[in-house]
Amino acid sequence: MDRPSPARKTRRAVLPRAASPRTATLVSLDAETAGLDELRRALQRTPRELPCKYFYDDAGSALFEQITRLDEYYPTRTERALLEARASAILESVGGAALTDVVELGSGAASKTVCLLDAALAAGARPRYVAVDISAHALRRTREILSAARPEVAFEEVLADYTHELPLPARPAGGRRLVTFIGGTIGNDEDPDAIRLLARVREHLDEGDVLLLGANLVTDPAVIHLAYNDPQGVTAAFNRNLMVNVNSVARSRFDPQAFDHHAPYLVERRRVEMWLVARQAMEIDLGRLGMTLRLQQGEGIRTEISRRFRREEILRLIDAAGFTPERWMESPDGRFGLALGVARASLRGL
Repeated sequence: MDRPSPARKTRRAVLPRAASPRTATLVSLDAETAGLDELRRALQRTPRELPCKYFYDDAGSALFEQITRLDEYYPTRTERALLEARASAILESVGGAALTDVVELGSGAASKTVCLLDAALAAGARPRYVAVDISAHALRRTREILSAARPEVAFEEVLADYTHELPLPARPAGGRRLVTFIGGTIGNDEDPDAIRLLARVREHLDEGDVLLLGANLVTDPAVIHLAYNDPQGVTAAFNRNLMVNVNSVARSRFDPQAFDHHAPYLVERRRVEMWLVARQAMEIDLGRLGMTLRLQQGEGIRTEISRRFRREEILRLIDAAGFTPERWMESPDGRFGLALGVARASLRGL
């Protein structure tokens, strides 16, 4: 649950009904077929999984906004404070007034990006802001926030699953492009997939363009655990809502209320694993997937991993994906880090 971005309130959220959510638009029959195939493969894996991108229908995006406002959920406010403190240094690394394009992957509500745009404007740049998100709700919120707060910034939106494709608009002539991948979302992937994703980003950059990557760092296990197990139950509602979204896409018959939210922090693996665990034995019609899923009481479906990193691990990832690490920034409490990498001419690989 690392989003850019990527909000939580102190009241218990009501789980949305299955008929209500709107999902990100599937842009073609091929994309729809690929999405169903991905779901089918995920449920046939060991352990069974549901891709975490299905958290972010309209209802899920709204729940995540609640999550980021919870006292227990420290990553968003910690990263925001770090960005605000280091915005000028980040802009210096991308050329100040030479910056012409800011692309944010998983824009969420873009609340953390405003400080970077402010620093760019103060440096004399007039960048275009390109928001990329799988959630139409998140893109609408981003447009609302930026049009009100920074109407002078040109805005473009891309509704896409950037884990599979990255259909960015043509870049402005000249200048430099900054791609931000913040919110700790890089922790949703194991190293090989994380490197492939970052290398795909590199393909859209010229030599000398810059990647800003945000990552959750290893810290007190009790603090991490509480961030994903808030007593208000907002994260549990967010987790169950994933099944509501999957039902709307696959016409499956998951009953979210028949599953318990389970999100332990695994100290030895330095990760949170979010699960939905069956309260009783059940058979689930998977609709367009053409399968029936049988679960015993206590069997679970994993919905997300959220890794915690050390500095050297993040620098190694961006280096392997084609970026030369240039700057490392860390919050005073050591819970969150930002890495700047400059796109170079060739990949080194692992």
